[in-house]
Amino acid sequence: MKQNKKLLLYFLTTILTLGMLGSFSPTSYANEHHFHDEYEKLDDTKKQQVDEVLSSLKADLEKWGLKVPEHHKGKHEFLEKLDEKTKQQVKEIVIELEKGNLTKEEADQKLTKLGVNVPEKECKVFENLDEEKKSRAKEIFKQMKDGSITEEEGKKQLKELGVEMPKHPMREHFDKLDEEVKTKIKVRVEEAKAQFEELGVPFPKKYDLLTK
Repeated sequence: MKQNKKLLLYFLTTILTLGMLGSFSPTSYANEHHFHDEYEKLDDTKKQQVDEVLSSLKADLEKWGLKVPEHHKGKHEFLEKLDEKTKQQVKEIVIELEKGNLTKEEADQKLTKLGVNVPEKECKVFENLDEEKKSRAKEIFKQMKDGSITEEEGKKQLKELGVEMPKHPMREHFDKLDEEVKTKIKVRVEEAKAQFEELGVPFPKKYDLLTK
């Protein structure tokens, strides 16, 4: 349940406050969502094994100066206070928004009626674009998310509009490290990936960003 709350929050803050902008990547969200879905299906013993691998990996990465981002508790306190019925209603609103049956404004109104105020996040990705380009960019993000175009195609089209996709925070930190440390990290990530393969569990794709 805790993981589901985090995923719902990420979904809400990304789609509702950023309009599919900011640090959101359709592919990375799908991959991360897939990992959490598979994790929830594991028995307690295997969950513990997975947790140990990830905990060890995180400790080594941070030892080498790489910050591994985590969800900040304050950002999902508003979900913690909701009862199960309201959480389900929120989820249904998000799904309708995703399907295009609701506009962002309509979704905001419905959420407000439920007493849900999604934390605002500042987005500077489009601040230098005119309204026409913003509209086109949002359409590109939508196509990337529904699979109409690949992420690479989307990034190319966005770049032509003057929009640079922000890097994942962890990759951004990684790029600032020296080559020797980068090599150590790549080797360590591959080791953890091999351990996941032995366990038969999909490896969190965010760590693959460190091996490219």
